[in-house]
Amino acid sequence: MGALLRGELALPRYRALLRNLLAIYIALEVALDSRQADPRVAPLRMPALYRAAALSGDITALRAPDSPMAPEDEPLEPAAADYVQRLARMAQQGSPALAAHAYVRYLGDLNGGQTLKVLVARAYGPATATGFYDFGGTEQVAAHQAAFRACLAGLPSTPAEADLIVAEARWAFEQHIRLFEQLMSPRAGT
Repeated sequence: MGALLRGELALPRYRALLRNLLAIYIALEVALDSRQADPRVAPLRMPALYRAAALSGDITALRAPDSPMAPEDEPLEPAAADYVQRLARMAQQGSPALAAHAYVRYLGDLNGGQTLKVLVARAYGPATATGFYDFGGTEQVAAHQAAFRACLAGLPSTPAEADLIVAEARWAFEQHIRLFEQLMSPRAGT
C-alpha cells in the first residue's frame, strides 16, 4: 500500500492488485446477494457500492495489449484465493461475519478511495481507468457513507456475533496486508 500511495507501484503490479481485488469483490457480492433474506447481513447489500463491474472495466482498460490471457483468467495471489474461499464458506454457512467484509471493503473504498483515485491518476496518467474509486461526487460519497454506517449500526447481533464480526474485520485487514506483501514479492506482477 505504501508503494501505491507514493506512486511507486509498477503498473503490472497495480493491475495484479485490481485482478485480485476483483475476485474478492465478486465473492463478496455473490455472498451478500445469496444472504439477502438474512437480517444480520441483508441491510449491507447495497448494489450502489458494488465494485466488481467497475474493477472489471478498469482491468480491461489497463490490460496490456500483448497479454496472453484475459484478466479474469490470471492467477490469484494465495491471500486473495484464501479470501475468496472464506467468503464462499461464509455465504454457504450464513455467517453474520459477512458484515465485517462489507464494512472493510466498502467503507474503505468510500473513505480512502477518493484519495487513491487521485494518486492512481497521478502515478499512471490522467487517462488511467479509475472507475473502481468512483462513487459519484462528494455529496454522493457522503450519502453512501452515512447510509452504510446507519445500516451497519442497525444490524441485529448478539454480543457473540458482534465479537465475531470484529474478529473477522481484523482478519480481513490482515489478509489485505498479506495480499500487498505477496504482490510486492519479486515473483508477483511480472
